[in-house]
Amino acid sequence: MSFYDVNQDGNICYEEFVSGLRDPLTDRKKAMVDRAFSIMDKDGSKQLSVGDIAYRYDVSCHPDFKSGAATKDQILQVFLDQFDGLRGNADGKVEYAEFVDYYTDLAVSTPSDDYFVVMMEQTWGIGEDEQSQNFKDKVRELIKLLRQRLITVSNGHQEEYKLK
Repeated sequence: MSFYDVNQDGNICYEEFVSGLRDPLTDRKKAMVDRAFSIMDKDGSKQLSVGDIAYRYDVSCHPDFKSGAATKDQILQVFLDQFDGLRGNADGKVEYAEFVDYYTDLAVSTPSDDYFVVMMEQTWGIGEDEQSQNFKDKVRELIKLLRQRLITVSNGHQEEYKLK
């Protein structure tokens, strides 16, 4: 009972039950989760804040951001709050254990390690290995530079030059 009853309320809800049945992450999936977390955890604190994820998680394609319904910080905070899950402490930060727990739950619904790796690469802009990571970092920096130059050329009129 105590294994499944994560919040120790004397009951086992559906989420607690399903969470208890899940398999652990495969070595490959765990390596991607660890890689994503360590890239964002620049200070080694084993917890992420909104500021830590802001550089890696791109909100520009989010419908609420595009429509102006939410700011970048609001979208990032909502995204960050997802990681609290059953074992989370709702403190506005994501601890390493919460991050792993979230992706362990998510991995249940991914059909293969390959799919999971691609999802992690696209979400966090990381590569599975060092070589692909270096390439992705260089592309990210090039895109930033292009955006800055286009804004300069357009005299600050960002709407005229959108990179998708």
